Amino acid sequence: MVERLTVGPIGENAYVLAGEGYCVLVDPGADASRILSFLDSRGLKPDLIVATHGHLDHSAAIPELLAAWQARGFAVPLAAHAADADYFGEKGEETNRSLFAAIRALGYFNAYWRALPAPDILLNDGDSLSVGPFRVVHSPGHTRGSICLYDEAAAILVSGDTLFRDGVGRTDGPDSDGVALEASLSRLLKLPPGTQVFPGHGEGTTIGRESGILPRL
Repeated sequence: MVERLTVGPIGENAYVLAGEGYCVLVDPGADASRILSFLDSRGLKPDLIVATHGHLDHSAAIPELLAAWQARGFAVPLAAHAADADYFGEKGEETNRSLFAAIRALGYFNAYWRALPAPDILLNDGDSLSVGPFRVVHSPGHTRGSICLYDEAAAILVSGDTLFRDGVGRTDGPDSDGVALEASLSRLLKLPPGTQVFPGHGEGTTIGRESGILPRL
């Protein structure tokens, strides 16, 4: 099961990935109470939170969610790529503030920043998540530590801000790299064309559809 919740003022997609014996929450960027209500209504208890990258619009609900689960007596570990670790923990405020200042969106930072914990799990390319069938695909470009989650058997790719329907993640931030993004996209577009893509913003797509569009971008 892949369930999408579009949250926050800029339409960030949080995903619930659930199957036999596992539940993974990806990119809870805002609206913690709504996310909690959704999970509770389906009797789901997350085993893991995964951030596809460190930007605040993909992580701002994490502190409230963790506090709510702690009050219920259980902890949920947080996983992110090692190269984006500075968006969390002690350096999280400085790193996120610098990013949002660079893209002229300090108002967003000021409205949504809450202290984020350091990741419990640092992910790297090729890692399998501790639960579920998903494998980590490191896809730098939007940030140095951007990742996708790939379920080969189900032909599902959760792409974060690396690949959108009709577009790609922005590369005007201080941690962005357009050349690296091109290399990441080249790698993703080699996946089977029927692979369903669940992006960090906007509607879903397929690898095949984007393969026919991206060379013209």
